[in-house]
Amino acid sequence: DLQIAPDFFEFFASTLTMLDQDDTLLTISAWNDNGMKSLVKDPQQLFRSDFFPGLGWMMTRKLWEELAPKWPKAYWDDWLREPKQRQGRHIIRPEICRSFHFGSHGVSNAQYSQYLNSIQ
Repeated sequence: DLQIAPDFFEFFASTLTMLDQDDTLLTISAWNDNGMKSLVKDPQQLFRSDFFPGLGWMMTRKLWEELAPKWPKAYWDDWLREPKQRQGRHIIRPEICRSFHFGSHGVSNAQYSQYLNSIQ
């Protein structure tokens, strides 16, 4: 239920060093929850946030080794947003999304599908 932009992997390659070198980062996300077409314009703009948006993201191996033993079977995105997991770390996200949601089924029961599908 996720389509990726032509520069999806290039986006992650260009932000990998930032993630590897900054221990205050949790993840790099390809998704912007506020990425409606009328609100975005700069494909180079990045934002630092304390909210984990999900929908196409990367983490370091070190973070995976920290979280894997307690990773939940469902609603892992909400779980990852909890202070106990986030531990004050931030997320880098783009102004213009590099991933696009089109699904209507899943563990969240399509709770936000109409909103997510409006983001380009």
